[in-house]
Amino acid sequence: MNLLFLRPQPAIRSIKYALAFRACEPDINCFHAYTGKTLTELYGYGDELFQQMTPLRPSHLAQDLQQLVETYDIDLIHSQNAPDFLTRTAVTTIHGTPIIHENQDVISMRQTPYHPNADIPSQLRDERIANETCDARIHVSDPLCKYIQQQYGPKLEIVFPNYVSTQFAPNSFQTKLSAKDGEIHIVYEGTLASYSGDHYDFREIFHQIADHNLHIHMYDAHNNSEYHVLADNHKYIHYHGHLDPRQLSYELTQYDFGWSGFNQTKNQQHLDVALPNKLFEYLACGLPVLSFPHHAQHQFIQTEQVGLTFRTIQEMVTMLQNTSLIKSLHKNVNMKRQRYTVERHIDSILQFYNVILQRFHERVKPERDMRGVQA
Repeated sequence: MNLLFLRPQPAIRSIKYALAFRACEPDINCFHAYTGKTLTELYGYGDELFQQMTPLRPSHLAQDLQQLVETYDIDLIHSQNAPDFLTRTAVTTIHGTPIIHENQDVISMRQTPYHPNADIPSQLRDERIANETCDARIHVSDPLCKYIQQQYGPKLEIVFPNYVSTQFAPNSFQTKLSAKDGEIHIVYEGTLASYSGDHYDFREIFHQIADHNLHIHMYDAHNNSEYHVLADNHKYIHYHGHLDPRQLSYELTQYDFGWSGFNQTKNQQHLDVALPNKLFEYLACGLPVLSFPHHAQHQFIQTEQVGLTFRTIQEMVTMLQNTSLIKSLHKNVNMKRQRYTVERHIDSILQFYNVILQRFHERVKPERDMRGVQA
């Protein structure tokens, strides 16, 4: 099968899919088209996992996409948002190839723009067309799936969370920093924002944590100097900059908990449907998760018993003092941490692909036969 991924900015989920296919279904040839940076430009690696990384010209999206599908004889298009303009281009341009739309983020649920100076009306139009016109959909959580169904109707669809790749899971563990100093060390890895109210704006949250003499360590997905300044002014806040994801997992094992609670000032609805990558990455590293009660995360954490959810930092501090509870969480996470890998669950995606291809060609064949009769 020749599979084409689309995403404006290729990201870690594309890498995880490609790694899983190589391990479990090597007959899939993966291609990737994009409008931003390549994976290697963004992460330092990743392009080598695809047969071809192809940039699409923003002013010639339809033409470039059509040529790409024809050149590489693409059997299936797997388009990831956000935003949704590549799926909208695909469904209005490509008519002989089934198209999956994957919802990782939803513009209509956000109160802050996905990008500065974003054309929100156009992005909302693209979201609607992508979800209504595609052949099938993938969602990263059950609440997100339900929201999309309510907004745009049901489809052939599946939920596939942001599981971690086995290649990103650590093979060994470092000695805990807490074993050396007797203090609690919490780690956050991912985006750090300085835009007030953005759900990645952690400045006040991390200050509150540190003011309770709890260490908070940050590994930045990019490089935000404001958090470096924040760390310089508080001995319990530590900024470690950016680290290659392939090295990060081993680094995370020295901490006690992973932080996954977001700023809820403006994007509460969006946060309630998110199951972020970091949640599963922490678990793979043996770290119980600490989070505010964002609905999807709260539901997962409580059902799996792999962390704590709370409404305030003070409530979290009180819970962390329950030594028997904390010991039980660590034991449970270590027992379950290998369950949350892409490779363990990728068969559901492969089966989904086969169903889509079968249904698409069953639908298209009568249409082609009718055109032949009319001719």
